[in-house]
Amino acid sequence: MTLASASIVTRPADSSQWDEIYDVVAVGSGAAGLSAALFASQSGLKVLVCEKSPKLGGTTALSNGMIWVPCSPQAMAAKVTDSIENARTYLRNELGNYYREDFVEAYLTDGPAALSQIADGTDVKFTLASAPDYHSSQIGGVDSGRALSPAPYDGRLLGKDFDLVGDPIRVVLGGMMISSGEVTKFLNPLKSVDSMRHVLKRVGRYARDRMSYRRGTEFSGGNALIARFIASLRKRQVPIWTEAPLVRLVIEDHKVVGAIIRRNGRDLRVRADRGVVLATGGFPRDAGLRASLSGPHQHDDTLAHPDSTGDGIKLAQQAGGAIDNDVASAGFWTPVSLLRDKKGGQQTVPYGWLDRGRPGVIAVGPDARRFVNESNSYHDICLAMFKSGYPKDKRFFFICDSEFLKKRGMGHMLPWPWTMGTKAYERVDYIKVGATIADLARKIGIDANDLEKTVDEHNTHARSGKDPYFQRGESAFNRMLGDPSVGTVNPNLGSITAGPFIALPIVPATLGTATGLSTDTWGHVLDQDGKQIQGLYACGNDATSLMRGLYPGAGITIGPGIVFAYRAAKALAGRNS
Repeated sequence: MTLASASIVTRPADSSQWDEIYDVVAVGSGAAGLSAALFASQSGLKVLVCEKSPKLGGTTALSNGMIWVPCSPQAMAAKVTDSIENARTYLRNELGNYYREDFVEAYLTDGPAALSQIADGTDVKFTLASAPDYHSSQIGGVDSGRALSPAPYDGRLLGKDFDLVGDPIRVVLGGMMISSGEVTKFLNPLKSVDSMRHVLKRVGRYARDRMSYRRGTEFSGGNALIARFIASLRKRQVPIWTEAPLVRLVIEDHKVVGAIIRRNGRDLRVRADRGVVLATGGFPRDAGLRASLSGPHQHDDTLAHPDSTGDGIKLAQQAGGAIDNDVASAGFWTPVSLLRDKKGGQQTVPYGWLDRGRPGVIAVGPDARRFVNESNSYHDICLAMFKSGYPKDKRFFFICDSEFLKKRGMGHMLPWPWTMGTKAYERVDYIKVGATIADLARKIGIDANDLEKTVDEHNTHARSGKDPYFQRGESAFNRMLGDPSVGTVNPNLGSITAGPFIALPIVPATLGTATGLSTDTWGHVLDQDGKQIQGLYACGNDATSLMRGLYPGAGITIGPGIVFAYRAAKALAGRNS
């Protein structure tokens, strides 16, 4: 359903009659919405979760589910060398003029507390990840200890709720999830006895799963996180409504007192004595809001959930809520490629783990020049593209040679032998292939001499091990993507010499939006005068991000979503003094 006709109910005809009565109504079932519901339930409040999609998890279920929380209980248990002051310094340097002391202090203080509470008596578990801060050489940055991953989960434990978990993006064999740490084992099962044993064990389990389930039951990443939230909420007997969109907010005496929820074709009036929490996933799928709120970062593509259409933001605006667009960027970005299918549709292909920033690939704009350190984060690559001012109809290309493609794959193309040739991809115009660099340049419509110069220059840098333009390979994050087996001085720099040569057109896409509703640090939605709208809260991507469109490390969307949901739940329970 759309919100074209949605409005505010300012006074119900009979305010004493409601179809359902709760303390809290949480709208949306990503990590922010489900954690708000779980924290509120832990505080003794009666909670309802409503989700407009048939499945739960929103964009979280499509993601790797990581969170960025400095000085977490897990980090302290592992004796990670870090401190709140160190993290504060890092964020101050990262965010610059977008550093909001009140939000940063709230996040750093309550991040560990939120994880401690969620671990107490729930199924939601996290483990330390090895990921460095994305700019760990920045003062206050660390090479590990702040990013956490959801613990894997056995989906069979969900019983009848198994099919409620949103389908992940990346699966193999028609429905088996594999983590990034398993990829090399699956691509090279004959490399070692350990790899073969691991692959056979996983495939055997998957084969047994498919006898009873429509996909694999070994959940990881965002799927594991959502499954753990569902299991925890079920144990607390929190009702979860699917295919139940928010239609209206009910306001009495300038206070949000409930919501109209459409369920089974009926509009139900649901009272929320403490408040309504909006966590509907931001506006990445709403073309109108994208155009009006993205500023200089105009774009058409996203990897966010198809139902993330700004519902919460629009209804909050109708209730007087203000937009806070004081951000460095309106989104969190990643390069994607676009693949036409046989039916004329188009698939948005995520930036791959195998080829991402690896030695032997460069990014060039329509001017045939490199514009970025290709081993930097996905977000940084897109921001550099926007800064370069490349036109919307011609963004940039990843360029590699046939040896890179064989070893790493590119975009939708897996490494050999999983992808045997390029002809099928050439026919649908997914890639261009040239016998020489000059031939490739002509096919993608850029200057041949300039592209030859760029590639020759890159090859010189690969031999010397130094990238004088963008310092590729010098940061911990870069080195994580390096490959010492290429035999070069710098494991992030590999030559592009073995024709034929390949160009993959790239466009920017959001993982989620950074601009949203104006809130205080307790999640209250604020009006144009900066005053609280009583009874209305927002968290996750419905609220403007703490990070203001910058990307300090893995998990900086879901992490704040959970922590500020924790703070909103404290406010709902009257424990925010």
